[in-house]
Amino acid sequence: MFLPFRTRRMPTLEELEEQRLHRSAGIRGMLKVAGIIVLVVVAFISSMLLLTPMLELHTLKQERDRALAQLERTRAIETEARNRFLWMSDPEYFEQIARDRANQAKAGEYIIRRPTAEQLQQMQKDEQKKQERKKRRPRG
Repeated sequence: MFLPFRTRRMPTLEELEEQRLHRSAGIRGMLKVAGIIVLVVVAFISSMLLLTPMLELHTLKQERDRALAQLERTRAIETEARNRFLWMSDPEYFEQIARDRANQAKAGEYIIRRPTAEQLQQMQKDEQKKQERKKRRPRG
């Protein structure tokens, strides 16, 4: 007598145990991989949560430093403008500027001009040229 459902042989206990061990080894391997993936994701998320505020803090410090530098420049400009305003409201200042520009002096005053750095360099160059000309001239 032929029974179609009996054609398949039933595995033995050893074979079942071997299959179970094989499956459990595969599941353990998948759990290890899944655990590593979860750890990487957790590490990435925690680093984003920790590093983002630090980056923002660094950016804010840079902006604060730039703002403080701009404030110092503005204060210096304001101080200079205030000093000019105070000088311009002084009649003696206007008189002194007018006399300087006109090369005039009050009775008993002397005008002493100090040359600028560019003028000093030009004077030194002129002096060197004069000395070179004197050396080149034949004495006769």
